[in-house]
Amino acid sequence: MMYNDPVALAREKSSQAAAFLLRHNLAPHPVNYTVSYEYSSGQNAGLCQAIEQRVAARLHFDDFIMAELYSHWIEKSHQQNEQLVQRVSTMVTRLSGCTDLAHEATNDYLELLDHQLPELSSSDPALKLNMMQLIEATEKVRRCHLQLNQQLELANQQSHQLRTELKEVKQLRLLDPLTGLYNRLAMQEHLELWLTEQPERQIAAIAVDLDHFRQFNQDYGDTIGDVILSKVARKVRSYVQDSGLPVRAGGEEFLILLPDVDLRTAGEIAEQVRKGVEKLRFVSSRSKKTLPKVTISLGVSLYQAKENWQQFLARTSQILQIAKHRGRNQVATETML
Repeated sequence: MMYNDPVALAREKSSQAAAFLLRHNLAPHPVNYTVSYEYSSGQNAGLCQAIEQRVAARLHFDDFIMAELYSHWIEKSHQQNEQLVQRVSTMVTRLSGCTDLAHEATNDYLELLDHQLPELSSSDPALKLNMMQLIEATEKVRRCHLQLNQQLELANQQSHQLRTELKEVKQLRLLDPLTGLYNRLAMQEHLELWLTEQPERQIAAIAVDLDHFRQFNQDYGDTIGDVILSKVARKVRSYVQDSGLPVRAGGEEFLILLPDVDLRTAGEIAEQVRKGVEKLRFVSSRSKKTLPKVTISLGVSLYQAKENWQQFLARTSQILQIAKHRGRNQVATETML
């Protein structure tokens, strides 16, 4: 976002932005600084609310979260893409409706002519001439109708294709590009939908964090780290049924949301995920050497009606920390709090 702040005001906002980065232990690179400066300006209500909810829920900030905030609340192209998808989707819906109506109206008209013309008979030469002209005109309409049908069929095919592409665009907007899991925007939308449909709905959350993964990245590099992260995410996703939602919540953090699942069942699923990841083995494609075993720690909790979803996720993260403090590679549940 472009600003025209006076020098004194710009310095004040810059100081506030720097303080925000320092307070949350964030590197002062362009994305982080832009988000913190925008937040300090107080003009972006959506961004301010999103950050204040995280602060109130005591959720941490990292480069992954800041990049997501930037993409969702600041980047103009994101908003333009959203508006474009909506406009094109509306246009496709109208086009499909109009083609269907035109097809139906043309068929009705031709059926009427087919039924009425044979009933017209007269010995009057002038009337017979008029009838012949009407029949000839009808045949022209028939030919035009065939051409129109072909055009309508092509338009419908293009409409269906465009609908499919739009659906894919919308889906990509909700996916993390590295792991293919849902992102935090999708998580928020699903939680709000579930709780709107059924405010007292039972929702279980499983927070997942790769143990010592930052050290792994330092030892083997981010490229290999991304490959490992992607494979672990695929394993995590394999334990989630269609009703559940696997989410990449942070750099090496995942979250599994399970509607209509009790705490005991969620704990059993978490243990299956833990064992599944523990069995994974990784080999470097370059050196052919076996890489260290990767393990995960997990925290399991149930949503409580008295809390908002940010508080819910914060509590789940606290439970995850219990598993880490107890030695990692294990599952902790909210009963341990």
